Amino acid sequence: MYCVQCGVELQKGVSKCPLCGLRVYHPDLLTETPEARPYPPFDDSAAHVRRGGLLLILSFLFALPMIVCLMVDLKLSGGVTWSGYVTAGVLALYIALCLPLWFSRRNPVVFFPITMAALLGVALYVCLKTGGRWFLPFAFPAGGALCLILEAVIVLLRYAVGERRYRILYILGGAAIALGGYCMLVEFLLHITFGLPMYWWSLYPLAVLALVGLLMIVIAISAPLRQSLHKRFFL
Repeated sequence: MYCVQCGVELQKGVSKCPLCGLRVYHPDLLTETPEARPYPPFDDSAAHVRRGGLLLILSFLFALPMIVCLMVDLKLSGGVTWSGYVTAGVLALYIALCLPLWFSRRNPVVFFPITMAALLGVALYVCLKTGGRWFLPFAFPAGGALCLILEAVIVLLRYAVGERRYRILYILGGAAIALGGYCMLVEFLLHITFGLPMYWWSLYPLAVLALVGLLMIVIAISAPLRQSLHKRFFL
């Protein structure tokens, strides 16, 4: 350590320079002296509101239209008629948007099937209330197949990508091909459930999605092609 004024080398433990007498300050022993700030200290305690309180308010806002609709329906109709559809729809929306907020770790692998189950529950309620018979032959297999495809995409994107980002192309390419096949499934279910004629319109989205999916897979396989696209389009 050297004196900042005269440059003489100082020994450890000295309190002042032996040559010029300048007081020596050791960096390890320096403490911050309180000084008057030009502004008062910022108090952010009021800015932090407990998440539980906000969620309770949000839950009340979702519950309010359900309660009002049920009361009006009971008053006018003497039973639960149209208010049941409103209640089921608002409840499914609450499960999809607000239920994950109650948890600190919101894993989409868990909450996406719950959301799909809530939507299928709404479809089942509508089917039962209207006396229809389309839930089991159409809504359940169509919704279940879509849930399986999207859940597989979510799981693979979350756990199978890692540092190899190009694996996303494999996943999205496979998902595109699967969605093309899903379109054919929907047309077939419409045919056997509602008796609609088979126009084979599903072949068009199947062809487009299959080409897009295969293109993604080819790009994922070819490293030079990936690098070229990355340099040109920052992909």
